[in-house]
Amino acid sequence: MVPVALRTADTGMRHPGEDTRLASARAMLTAGKPDKAESLVKRMLHYQPDHAGALHLAGQIARARGRLVRAVQLLEKAAAARPDAADIWCDYGLALKAAGRHDEAVAAQRCVAGMLPASPLALANLGAACIAAGLTAEALSHLARADALAPGNAEILYNLGNAQLRAGDWPAAEAAFSRALDVEPLHAGAKTNLASVYKEQGRLEDALALLRVARAMHPDNADAEWNLALSLLTAGAWKEGWAHYEARRRIPGFALRHLRPAPWDGSPLDGRRLLVHAEQGMGDAIQFCRYLKHAAACGGEVAFLVHDRLAPLLSTLDVDIRVLEAGGKTPRYDVEAPLMSLPHLLRRPDAGADRSPYLKADPARVGRWRQVLPADGRITVAIAWQGCPDYAADTRRSIPLARFGPLAALDGVRLVSLQKGGGAEQLGLQGWAGRVAAPDETLDADGAFLDSAAILRNADLLVTSDTAMAHLGGALGVETWLALAHVPDWRWGRDGETTPWYSGMRLFRQRSPGDWDGVFAAIAAELRKRLP
Repeated sequence: MVPVALRTADTGMRHPGEDTRLASARAMLTAGKPDKAESLVKRMLHYQPDHAGALHLAGQIARARGRLVRAVQLLEKAAAARPDAADIWCDYGLALKAAGRHDEAVAAQRCVAGMLPASPLALANLGAACIAAGLTAEALSHLARADALAPGNAEILYNLGNAQLRAGDWPAAEAAFSRALDVEPLHAGAKTNLASVYKEQGRLEDALALLRVARAMHPDNADAEWNLALSLLTAGAWKEGWAHYEARRRIPGFALRHLRPAPWDGSPLDGRRLLVHAEQGMGDAIQFCRYLKHAAACGGEVAFLVHDRLAPLLSTLDVDIRVLEAGGKTPRYDVEAPLMSLPHLLRRPDAGADRSPYLKADPARVGRWRQVLPADGRITVAIAWQGCPDYAADTRRSIPLARFGPLAALDGVRLVSLQKGGGAEQLGLQGWAGRVAAPDETLDADGAFLDSAAILRNADLLVTSDTAMAHLGGALGVETWLALAHVPDWRWGRDGETTPWYSGMRLFRQRSPGDWDGVFAAIAAELRKRLP
């Protein structure tokens, strides 16, 4: 979502007390001299610490330089000093949004819209804040009104398209992005997100063509390149896809660590120390830690920095590396690499190159859970249905537990829940809850997935949504049936029942958007074939 800046001219306001020093600082910033502008503003604030204009400009400079915490602090003080200044409140809201404080950003932009109820730009910024906060219906309302007030504004149309994309209204999103491009043909964001609409509609070739155009027209646009990477990987163009996937390292706010050692280029280590760090979600760490054995073969010392709770499980890798907890002290290393850069850096792009199981369950835990879940002649099926609710596409990949009903109806099948945290409360709402063995809250209490791995070793099958549990089953070599949305995440490709990532995994895909009933009818039919 691209914010639309409100300037003093947009609001019809002038800052009282705007002296020549502040005007000079603004001119320096406009001329591309932020250091001089910041120095002058600091001198002003030294003598006038509550000067609203100086605080405002200092906050704008801090936000532009990525110092978001400081930007929020400065702009909050500026807004307190000038509670009637819509442009200050607007920039305060933009800084809050950039810092990930979405509810507060919405509140700030509501203040702006309250001051300027007929301003399409104020409504557009409020709509963009609502999108980030997950308030899609409200976002659509504000952005539709902004579009009605300013029908030819490319940024408003772009944000309207984003809201419609979030709502799953592909035709409306396509129309909004197309209108934005009619107004501003070089709009990189509109091109990129129109390609996302094409992907959602199953038009992958059209998406790739448009993203290649966006990439050629905007070679420095990391978001366009990263989206090109995702489409290439979806299509199975691994080598080119992984090369472009490196663009994520240039996207502000991406779930990626930025460490001091020099980036590794994949060359022989020759005794150097390499620090590989996990990125994004736990499922990504489980899926891609398979590449560490190839990094360890490059002739140096390798350490793997992971989420504290995941470290015990990933320590079962049969690789000569150190597994470090992210919350502890990190030793010095010579070079670093994000985990999901390894396929590119190691020149091992083919997903099918490492399909053998590579993680292990603790034998003692396996034995303890065998006592809890003794064999009784039934097929033991472990189930999981809910991913992390904070993930933007979670509503698509997570599955209402009620859809698992056809499995619970099968005599000769014992279901075991591996759901922990969000989503677990759904079990008590099912009329067939008594047919499901559900471990208590101590499940995995001393480490992520440690008990889950042991339970899977005692199960005949795992049936799961697209979440970390699927990768755990695959990495352990447990037979796994994965229920997928009509247009799933890039790693599962476009079609087929098998995946190059895991030899023991079978994919069950929706035939149309939202068709979980069809998926579970197919799973139940296959499971029924195994019954005596």
